[in-house]
This record gives sequence, C-alpha cells and structure tokens, in this order.
Amino acid sequence: MKNRYLYFAILLSFTGQAQIYSGTTSLGSSMTLDITMNTTTDSLEMEFSGPSSGYFSVGFGSTGMNGTYILLVNSNGTMAERKLGQYNGGSVLTSSIAYSAVTAGTTRTAYIERSRIGASANHYTFPVSGGSIPLIWAKGGTSFGNHGNANRGIGTINLVNQCNIPTTTLTPLSICLGDSVQIFGEWISQPGTISDTLVTTIGCDSIVEQSVQYTAPVVNTLPSLSICQGDSAQVFGTWITTATTLYDSLSTPAGCDSVVAQEVIVNATVTNTITAADLCAGDSVFYLDAWRTDTGAVVYNGATALGCDSVVMGRVEYLPTVDTGSIWTGFLDASMFVGTDLGATYYWFNCNTGAFVDTTMGADTINPGNEFLQAPDTGYYAAIIVKPGFCSDTSACKYYYVDVPEYDYGISLRPIPANTALLISLDNFGGPLTYEIIGITGKRAAEGIIKESQEVVDLSRYASGLYFLRLEDGRTMKFLKE
Repeated sequence: MKNRYLYFAILLSFTGQAQIYSGTTSLGSSMTLDITMNTTTDSLEMEFSGPSSGYFSVGFGSTGMNGTYILLVNSNGTMAERKLGQYNGGSVLTSSIAYSAVTAGTTRTAYIERSRIGASANHYTFPVSGGSIPLIWAKGGTSFGNHGNANRGIGTINLVNQCNIPTTTLTPLSICLGDSVQIFGEWISQPGTISDTLVTTIGCDSIVEQSVQYTAPVVNTLPSLSICQGDSAQVFGTWITTATTLYDSLSTPAGCDSVVAQEVIVNATVTNTITAADLCAGDSVFYLDAWRTDTGAVVYNGATALGCDSVVMGRVEYLPTVDTGSIWTGFLDASMFVGTDLGATYYWFNCNTGAFVDTTMGADTINPGNEFLQAPDTGYYAAIIVKPGFCSDTSACKYYYVDVPEYDYGISLRPIPANTALLISLDNFGGPLTYEIIGITGKRAAEGIIKESQEVVDLSRYASGLYFLRLEDGRTMKFLKE
C-alpha cells in the first residue's frame, strides 16, 4: 500500500492495518501462558503449558473465583471452559475454542484458538487495546478440584502492541526543477514525501518513507545597467536599446539550471521649460548659464546627473517701462514735484554730480495725500521712478530752488509739517492783516484775519498735502499738512 504526501507530510493510520498484541507469563513454578491477539480479525491464539500428571487451569479478568471465566486442561488432555462459582468449580460453558494438546515428558501444552470477544456474557472478552489482564491459576491431580493452597495463585499477563513499528525514513532525494525520479514504482516530479506500506511476518504494517526535494536553480541578479535614451548596450551577446530584463542559463555542479539576470534601464532625455527672464532695454540678465542682452527663446543643452541629455528651454522678455509722465512740477514753487502713480516709488537724482540721492523731504513711496517731494537742495535734479514689474526710468533734469520753508519775509510757521494746527508768528506786527490759504491746485481753501503777532489756524478739517499761506501784502509761505 502506497501513500503520497506532498510538502507537508502527515502520516495517518491506515485502514485495515493489523494490530497484534502479545504477552507471556509464568504461573506458579510449572505453568506458562503465551497469548497473541489480532484486533483486525478479533482472534486469539494461546499456548498454555503445565504438568502432564494432572489438570491445570487459568482464569481471566479477576483475582477471585466467584464468576471467573477459566480455561481448564484436564489430566487426560481434554479442555473445557468453565464459569467458577463461590469457592467451587461452577459450571461448564458451551465450548467457543478450538484446541489441540501435545505432551512431551512431564509437560503438556495446549494450543488454543478463540475469538477475542466472548461467545456469551459468561465468556471473557479480551480488551481491544491489550494491556495488563489479571489472572488466577490452579493445578491438581487427576480430577478437577482439591488443589490445595500451595497449588493456586494470582498473576497478570501484559498484552503489548507488536505493531508499533517506527517508520523507516530513507535518505532524501534531490531533483532539479522540471525533472522527475522513480520512487516505489512511481515517477515523482514534485517535492514531497512518498510512503510505502509493507507487512511483517506477524501481519503488522511497516512503513517506509522517501522524501523528494528540489535543488533550487541558482539565480544570480547582476547590478542594473543604465543607458541613455537612443543609446545601446551589449548584454549576453545581444545589443539592447530598450528597457528590459535578460536571462542567461548555465548549469550548477548539481546539474540544475543556473540563471543570470541582467536588468537594463533606459534613462530618458529630460526636457524642461522654465520661467521667462525679464530684461530692461540696455541691461543684461544672467539666464541659463549665460548673460543675455537680447529677448527671445533660449535653449540650454546640458546633462542630467545620470549623464543623459538635459534640454532646458526658456525666454527672455522685455519688461514695460514706467511712464515718466506721472511726474509734474508743482506750480507756484519750482522746488517741488508731484508723483501721480500710486504703485511707484520716486527718488531724486542729482544731475550735476550723477549721484543717486535717497534723502528727500516726505515719503519716497507715494501715498494718497502725500504726493509732494521736496528737492534735497537747490540745483538740477531729476526724478527716478521705480515700480514692481516695470523697468525704472528717470525724468528730465530740472532746476529747483529751495528756500527756508518755515521762516522767510519776517514770517515763521510752526510746526512743519503741521498736523491739526498751524502757528503763524509775525515780526514787527503793525496791525491786523488778512490772509488766505491756497491749495496746490490754486484753489483757495480758507481766508481770515491775523489780529495779533501770533495767530493759530485750525487745520483739522484740511486734507493732507501742500498748501500756501499768502498775506494781503503779498508775502507767501508754503507748508505741509500731514
């Protein structure tokens, strides 16, 4: 009988496998008992030896006489099965045995066959799993009974499983992937464990196992090979231009395949477009590894970190130029200019020295109501206009006259710039004087009378900007309202 278990072999008990139990014991000084039990056929064989000069008997499953089943070998060689009574011979049972007897000198041996299971409730049934069975025994003269204390006793017989034979495991066999080997008359191509069941001389199964295992192929993966797009490389004698994995088959010392794997990676050419660079007319910009003075498309050819082509494309574009028309010179006073572009920043440029001047009266960045910038000194100056996203430009040079803004013509104005009030002080005050306050556009903002040498004018309702104070005698002073 053959059974095959692949990968995870589990040996199970086999249907129909014989289980043989046997044991032997001595009873007293002149009797021996041998029992062989087959649980597959539920049969027993016994050899029961004793003195040929009289009877001898053995009882099963008890250490006392009452109701015990015994086998009795009479002095004339005949046999009987009996059920004992309470200290008496009891009764003869219907025979359930086959036997024969052999006498050799002073020893008579009975060969007995019977079923493991008793023929009735009075016949003893032997345990299917064997083990220790209690016994009683007795021997006597030519007639059954009157054996005396010296010729009786108790004992045991232990029936041991004779079929508990360990599995014989053969040396494992190795095969290559895809090959096969013949085991126990069967061709095997998969790893696993194959068993063959034989039968011993006493009818017990004897199992032989043979395991089969793969000798795994050797796979050697080489480091990846990189090429650039459009290039080629020779691998295992073949020119390769695309990404792939190639294999070459060799043979191991065990005769199995040895595979060499080579991966080919194609690194693509990199093409990238970057943000355009801004350029003002007459300037230059460092863009894509070079100084650029012209506008238009720019292509830069380089190499990636992997050594393949890298193409970078971009553009150089002109920025718009700010509008110098956003500057005009404040009338009535040639020392001021006015900027009207709220997104720009205005600076002074000294046309006499060619120096950039970052010191002005007022804010450089124009805010509503604070558009007026004072030239830093008397002379030729221009306004430089700077605006985000535009090229800067410079206005024409003009001559600006700068006087003392807070004191002139015997008139003093405090504070400059003013906030909520303006203090007017007059030298040599000779009497009331009328005055008017004029905005930068020439529109009169207010008028009044100076009654004392010092007069305070309320400016809280005036908008921020440049104003002119003109007295009735023609004297004029400018002031700034924050």
